[in-house]
Amino acid sequence: MDADQEDSPVIELPVTELRGLLSRAERDLADFMHLVEPWAARHVPGHAEAATAAVARALAVPAPVQ
Repeated sequence: MDADQEDSPVIELPVTELRGLLSRAERDLADFMHLVEPWAARHVPGHAEAATAAVARALAVPAPVQ
């Protein structure tokens, strides 16, 4: 395990900053998911719902509400 080595890299981050970064990442993923739906409808219209759900599962985020 790298943490046991004295020369391993360390990232120090206040909890409040980490929460903000995680919140931003969640918003970015949600925004991305809202782009997946129309893209899938345009490029794989017969499978748009399944494709959108598959991307949501792969990213472990909720699919956009229609």
